[in-house]
Amino acid sequence: MYFYLSKLLAPLLNPTNLLFIFFIFFYLFNLKSKIKFKLFSNIVLILLLLLSFFPLGNLGLRYLEKDYILQDKFYKVDNIIVLAGSENIISTEITKKLTLNNSSERLIISAKLALDNPDSKIYYLGGDGRLAKSKLNEADVAKIFYSNIHFDLNRVIFIDNTRNTIENLKAFKKINTLNQSNILITSAFHMKRSMLIAKELDLNIKPFGVDFRSVNNFNILNYYQKLSIAENWQSFNIFFREIIGILAFKLF
Repeated sequence: MYFYLSKLLAPLLNPTNLLFIFFIFFYLFNLKSKIKFKLFSNIVLILLLLLSFFPLGNLGLRYLEKDYILQDKFYKVDNIIVLAGSENIISTEITKKLTLNNSSERLIISAKLALDNPDSKIYYLGGDGRLAKSKLNEADVAKIFYSNIHFDLNRVIFIDNTRNTIENLKAFKKINTLNQSNILITSAFHMKRSMLIAKELDLNIKPFGVDFRSVNNFNILNYYQKLSIAENWQSFNIFFREIIGILAFKLF
């Protein structure tokens, strides 16, 4: 129930979607109704402008990522846990060529850690979290990646019957990894929520954050030069989604 509810509400949990919907709603009612909605539409417009031209989303992502910037060196790793999310399923299926997205570091670093720890295993967690499925799933695309770099697939265990982070980590909990060193790889902005779930499930896991979105030396001239309203919206949407995910997990 939680999975389907989260997917059905996903467009409405996107703050920029909501702000545009509210702005259109208030604007139309302001034209046709005797009740004046001008104040509400102005508030929404101001919020949209703030999110468009100021790096509020980047600041939010910095809060989520800050604990995982400096990484301790792991001297012995038994199990490398990789959360799905790097794979572009549709593009890979259509083009018959491996296509990854902005989170591709999850797969790249997993191979690097495994090569540094020859006795370790990779546990790839995730199948397909979409409501409408296709022939391939995330695990299928990950297999293509490991095959393309000639990584030993006998060292990779694919758990592809899970659909979100909670199901991923619950599936890993069923594997007997007592007294073993477990490393979790996921995007740094997603690590805080992942570790909360791991702690709730009493999993002994150490974080390895990758795919940082907020680490930079802020300079106003460089920010102006590379100003992108779409990127500002995207950053805030990611931050908002993670915060909602954390609150939902704590509450329910």
